[in-house]
Amino acid sequence: MILALTLFLLYCAAAWAMLRSVNQRRIEPIAWALSLAAIFAHSEAIVHMMRTMVPFSIGLLEALSLQAWTLAALACLICIDRQNRTLGSMLLLSAALGASVTGMGHSYAEEAQIGWALTAHILLSMGAAALLFAAAVTAVLLVILDRRLRLRRIADLPNTLPPLDALERVMFRLIGAGFAMLTLALFTGFVFVSNLFVQHLFQKTVLSILAWLLFGVLLIGRVRYGWRGRSAVGWTLSGFGVLALAYFGSKFVLEYVLGRHWG
Repeated sequence: MILALTLFLLYCAAAWAMLRSVNQRRIEPIAWALSLAAIFAHSEAIVHMMRTMVPFSIGLLEALSLQAWTLAALACLICIDRQNRTLGSMLLLSAALGASVTGMGHSYAEEAQIGWALTAHILLSMGAAALLFAAAVTAVLLVILDRRLRLRRIADLPNTLPPLDALERVMFRLIGAGFAMLTLALFTGFVFVSNLFVQHLFQKTVLSILAWLLFGVLLIGRVRYGWRGRSAVGWTLSGFGVLALAYFGSKFVLEYVLGRHWG
């Protein structure tokens, strides 16, 4: 509990400092120090968890913690560009929520044999989810900006937000990278899954493929028809919603409703 609270506070402080550093350069070293300290502490917590929980199994809470670490690493990369630090701060705040459950999971009787395919699948899945979550957060920022502009309340816009076009480009870059990683995650998943029904992965697989199709259609629409604005935001949020159900919704039902576990 103390560890989870410490990580939560570190990430929250990092998010606050990173947001303030957009306009106050003197806070920038503090922002980076807090961000790196939070990631380092989180890494140590995950390594310790893997050592003490033998054999290690990734339940819902472990998955949320690992996802939070991935989001934090992605946030640091995004924050290198000063104009994207509002988005990076939101990702760090999201990482704080995920890190707050670190160390609260438990081991299961059913254990998957961890091979190279399963390891690659887990890492790629986490990376894809982090990138597409960041795209969804960007889509929410686009909605806020668009509504303010339509209401002609430009003066009310925070001066830490980038221009609308720049934010939209960031969203599609995140979607493109996330789609590529999701494609690889699905491929490696098919490599190590021997029986979707026995391994309780049928619903997760179907939902993941549906999310992959939604993002694929969005990218095709962007390239061929120049999709942007509200339609792009709608497809992005829908795609991530389905992906979240695949990754975390199916895990919740499997573990907390059916009392089963896999991977």
